[in-house]
Amino acid sequence: MNQFGKITPDGTKDRLFDECEKRGAFIRALGDLFRARGFREVSTPVLEYYDVFETAKGYFPQQSIYKLIDHTGRILVLRPDCTIPIARLIGSRLKNHTDPLRIFYNQKIYRYADGNSGVSGEISQMGVEYIGANLAICDVEIMELAARSLNAVCGDDFQLELCHIGYFNALVDSLNAPAEIGEQIRDLVEHKNFPALDSLLEQFEGCPAQKALKKLPALFGSVAVLNEARALFSNEASDKALDYLASIYNTLSSLGLAEHLTIDLGLVNQADYYTGIIFRGYTAGAGEPVLSGGRYDGLTREFGEDRPATGFAVNLDLLCEKAATKQQNKAASAAVLVDEKSDIKKVFELLGKLNAEGYTAQIIPVEDAVCAGNKTGFDRIFAVVGETEREVL
Repeated sequence: MNQFGKITPDGTKDRLFDECEKRGAFIRALGDLFRARGFREVSTPVLEYYDVFETAKGYFPQQSIYKLIDHTGRILVLRPDCTIPIARLIGSRLKNHTDPLRIFYNQKIYRYADGNSGVSGEISQMGVEYIGANLAICDVEIMELAARSLNAVCGDDFQLELCHIGYFNALVDSLNAPAEIGEQIRDLVEHKNFPALDSLLEQFEGCPAQKALKKLPALFGSVAVLNEARALFSNEASDKALDYLASIYNTLSSLGLAEHLTIDLGLVNQADYYTGIIFRGYTAGAGEPVLSGGRYDGLTREFGEDRPATGFAVNLDLLCEKAATKQQNKAASAAVLVDEKSDIKKVFELLGKLNAEGYTAQIIPVEDAVCAGNKTGFDRIFAVVGETEREVL
């Protein structure tokens, strides 16, 4: 066996019993919640044509995609994102479907990850897409559902960070800078790199937006941050974004979510992708977001009709690895001891009976079911001796 025979590729790992059970519980809880709110499940292929992501290259970095060649020579990719293929699906098989569309998915994505970075290259995501409606209540519904999702799997210890990309875009637009400079600013703001940001913005001395951009990474906290942002920079576009964000914040607060909300105007990831509200979700134990989403009007236009859209995705891997689990009632367990003389029909009748009573039940072969002693870890233990069953614990 060669040196790679017993290891997994960079960015991937094996997942054992408890983590798989935890993941399964999360999937069931989220699936039940999404269905209860009218969302219906779809799935897209793991393999997509490269053209799907080439069309959306402004939204997704091509260097992070795993590429393959099919038997005809066409370039395929391992799905690196769930939303873009769903936009393709909407532009093809669902193009005549009546709006709005409520879609959810439970899929894996694959992105190149350096083995030394600690970043996963195989990510399990579960998320929702709300297509064809752009009223403020639609944004509220998606963020309220995001909050419910975190509560359903982790309990009450979670936080949502809110932003509106319109404020950042208004600042950058006022600089009249080349697109590549705007992208550098976005990256430095997103990573809160104050020294490099100050240095880059020196060339815009005297521009009204310069001071606001320098402070943007620090503009986070309560809704009062919006007043500070308005004092730093104000024009029609920026005021519109801040007013809308304030309205969404206040509405969510009126729904009982005030203690779970934070404003972060430095939340500017993928500025070309998102067009309005952006949000991230955090829970105790996870230092990075376990949920992210926002409004992305314009993406479906790449695949046909332009339809407004909003949604979010939950990183199931981070939830399983980092987040505390909401206490679940664990089913009682039972064991059925058997040997080569046990009546097979009787064994399976007992298994079915125990399952129907709510027990997880398993067969345990032993040398002698008559003499078998106590097996730890089970709430009840039965032995099937010939055609006779008896409870031994």
